[in-house]
Amino acid sequence: MLSAVPRLSRPLIVGIAAVFAAVLVLLTASSASAHPAGSTGVFVTVQSDAVDVEMQIQKAGFVAATGYDLATDQAELDAVADNLMTFILNRVTVNDDVSKLTPTVTEDPEFTRVNGEDSIRTTIRFADGDRPIEGAVTLDYDFILDVVPSHQVYVALVSDWGNGQVAEGDPEVVGVLGGGVTEITLDRSARTPLAGFFSVVWLGMLHIAEGTDHLLFLMTLLVVAPSLAVRSRRGVRWTEPIPVKRAVLRATLIITSFTVGHLITLALVSLGVISFPTKPVEILVAVSIIVAAVHAIKPLMPRGELLIAGVFGLVHGTAFATTILDLNLSFGEKLVAIVGFNVGVELAQLCAAVLVLPLLIWLSRARAYPVFRTVIAGLAIVAASAWIIAISVDGTTVLQPVFDGIARSPLVWYLALVAVVALLWYFTRTGPSKGEADAASLAPADSPEDPAEQVAEHEALSDRTPA
Repeated sequence: MLSAVPRLSRPLIVGIAAVFAAVLVLLTASSASAHPAGSTGVFVTVQSDAVDVEMQIQKAGFVAATGYDLATDQAELDAVADNLMTFILNRVTVNDDVSKLTPTVTEDPEFTRVNGEDSIRTTIRFADGDRPIEGAVTLDYDFILDVVPSHQVYVALVSDWGNGQVAEGDPEVVGVLGGGVTEITLDRSARTPLAGFFSVVWLGMLHIAEGTDHLLFLMTLLVVAPSLAVRSRRGVRWTEPIPVKRAVLRATLIITSFTVGHLITLALVSLGVISFPTKPVEILVAVSIIVAAVHAIKPLMPRGELLIAGVFGLVHGTAFATTILDLNLSFGEKLVAIVGFNVGVELAQLCAAVLVLPLLIWLSRARAYPVFRTVIAGLAIVAASAWIIAISVDGTTVLQPVFDGIARSPLVWYLALVAVVALLWYFTRTGPSKGEADAASLAPADSPEDPAEQVAEHEALSDRTPA
């Protein structure tokens, strides 16, 4: 009998729910430098008609190669910039299978800090008019190495759309120059028309899987999918459970609203139609999590989760667009990348929903669910607040070790999640609520079998007060 089932104390229920809520904050990728301290980094981006080479030149190596012993004063660097770039261009060349490419300085040299060291950053574009880049790309880099052969130059490929290579955050290191080696060839024999598309689909999936902020926003919205906001004398409040089909439909609408919102700004920002500063966008992403969490604690309005998903989806789409912009694609390639990236994002969202939504619906049949939903929302507010602080001071959130720990063993944590939900359901499961029973008894025989709508209507009638 149900009365014989042991019950957990409220504090223990809250504790178990907190463990599960932590699982919902899925993995983030730990960052790593593309080249170690004491070395030079060269970042290659292959476009359809050009090759961009960004150099992060260690200052000590720069001084040894050029004789310019400059303080970290940008004005001093600007004064010798023309001579410096002429010196570099005589020692850095790029060829494809057709010819040697002509260099053009696209970003003047500037001082920067890399791996805690003073460095000089500059970017050169190599092209042969409007001719497409053909075949393999060969980089001959003799700057510094002709004077200090033991110096190490790490060459990393940022992206090569046609060859199916796209990267975000940490480009792929393809070779290390030094010790008499000054040349590296990028094999591009795997070029296919769809290589870039499929690569960016995968990139979109990784962006969600590794983007804790986007994933937490989605999970905080989905946690209300098995609930229904109803009006009463006490205002708008959550009630559950609702029919499974209704919960799945609500989750589908939430994901769709989020998709429409982020697709609009993803396209507009990626194509250069609009632009926004990075830091305010990142802060607004964190704010979106707080708003979704507040709504999960107490509904701001009926179906408010759809409005939140759509409106703040515009913000998340702006953040997504930085990934496309970082790939330095042509206009046509950007169009394909926008479609592919969005497909990847949606696939990742669907995977997350398939893994989590059945557990939420299952647990919504238990008395622990209201407390559980509130705990999740509270932890989401804590995480988002920590992000806002970290973004404001250009630092890393204090919760990063927690996220990294989950990232190291995601399967173990997911299985733990299933076990926790099972325990919560077992110890707090209940039969049909009194409201559902009353609504069922009052409903005519030919009325639709939607207990949630019947409960909402019954409570609205019983709690209605004069205007």
